[in-house]
Amino acid sequence: MKMLKMMLPLKKLQQKKLPLKKPQLKKLQPKKNLHQKNLKKSLQMMRKNSSIDTSLFILIGKIGKTRGLRGEFFLRPFSETIETFLSFKKFYVLESSMMQEVDFEYLKESNTNIIAKLRSINDIDEAKVFGQKNIYVLKSELPELEKDEAYWFELEKMKVINLEGQQLGHVASVNNFGANDVLEVTKGNQTLLIPFIKNRIIISINKPENYILVDWQEDY
Repeated sequence: MKMLKMMLPLKKLQQKKLPLKKPQLKKLQPKKNLHQKNLKKSLQMMRKNSSIDTSLFILIGKIGKTRGLRGEFFLRPFSETIETFLSFKKFYVLESSMMQEVDFEYLKESNTNIIAKLRSINDIDEAKVFGQKNIYVLKSELPELEKDEAYWFELEKMKVINLEGQQLGHVASVNNFGANDVLEVTKGNQTLLIPFIKNRIIISINKPENYILVDWQEDY
């Protein structure tokens, strides 16, 4: 399940390209030593905010396969749009049970994926070290939503109440099976699957009072 899913499309943000630094001439070194030096530099690069509580972050993407020989790799965004992903300024990975900031040299849109390169990685062997790592952002940096909108993670554990005032349970998870998002609502041993269709089934979302009002019955 995608961990980050916008309930309504977010306002489109302009793609930002990070400025490239002019390459500097370096003395040639044996490949093994150069690899070790750059790898050490890459790990040092992910040093900021290492003591921050991991619950303050949310999953927004995943690093995939490498691309070419110069240290690029594909990155799969979990946001509603690629533009939303590219609007964030800081990204983090979970390293040794701590969140550590990563420094991208650039992020470029490529169909449904993103081509990415870390600033200190310049060959395929170094890029493979970061393969399959999850990418996180701070929840505090997510765009603010309207009063009756919510992110998936905000819906979890909310009470679900129908128009007759019956409490149907609590949201255990939010899933997408293709047609639309679905709330998995549990109450004791009972589980309800409620389609997330706004204004028809989902009447309102009350974040201050932590409940969702639905047009749904226990025996549906």
